[in-house]
Amino acid sequence: MTTQTFDVESFIRLRKQTRAVSDMLRQQASDYLSTLSLLINPQRVFGEFLQGAPRGSTRESQHAFKEFKTLYEQIAMTAPFGLINELEVPLDLMNTRPVLYPYEYDRRVEGLRQPVRILNPARWVVGFEGFELARFRRLMRDPNRSNAELHRFVVHYLMLFFCINRTAGLGRLLLGLRFPIGFERVREFGDLPLCVLGSPLKSCLPSDDMIRNSTEIAGNNAFEELVDESAIESIEDELKLRLQRVVASL
Repeated sequence: MTTQTFDVESFIRLRKQTRAVSDMLRQQASDYLSTLSLLINPQRVFGEFLQGAPRGSTRESQHAFKEFKTLYEQIAMTAPFGLINELEVPLDLMNTRPVLYPYEYDRRVEGLRQPVRILNPARWVVGFEGFELARFRRLMRDPNRSNAELHRFVVHYLMLFFCINRTAGLGRLLLGLRFPIGFERVREFGDLPLCVLGSPLKSCLPSDDMIRNSTEIAGNNAFEELVDESAIESIEDELKLRLQRVVASL
């Protein structure tokens, strides 16, 4: 990621600009996700294997549940989760409405003892409503955590990955809308793939000095990447580029 240096006045202006741009992008991404939510509804994939679904399973739903059970055992029953809970049929999903949660990561900054929690204003983790990623992280760090609650979080995030991954054409559709979707693994969640929704905008970090000064003034260890006008100007139109390549090849 590109590192830039900003003076204080530019920093204040960029923070306001970043927040406004991020809010607009998040709203647009949320609208797209809400519209497409029926395509990734677990009931569409698993049928009567979900609690409350109409009775009558198909060969496809039986095969999907078998695949999901295998995936669950590979991920949930190994480190760092170490769950012993078996999947009970029908699966009890508390909420299947996909929403956006902040995309955050830790970064070491010179002069600070603790890592800084960095927020990306133009990317988000997709999860089911009521299963906040921040709460998931707290559960992972809690030695007295409830295994039942941890089980619910793992099942819901794994279910979302499974359904999105099986929806043919969804990735191409979102890419065409300039909000690419993909999967990432982070150390604290082991092999559990998190669904990440991007945007056409790139954000960046200022110098470590600016990050350090900001966190010390704010009295916390959080910082948000910044968006400047050049990032907005550099947004590419993928369709336009593809058409230009087609014409150039003639």
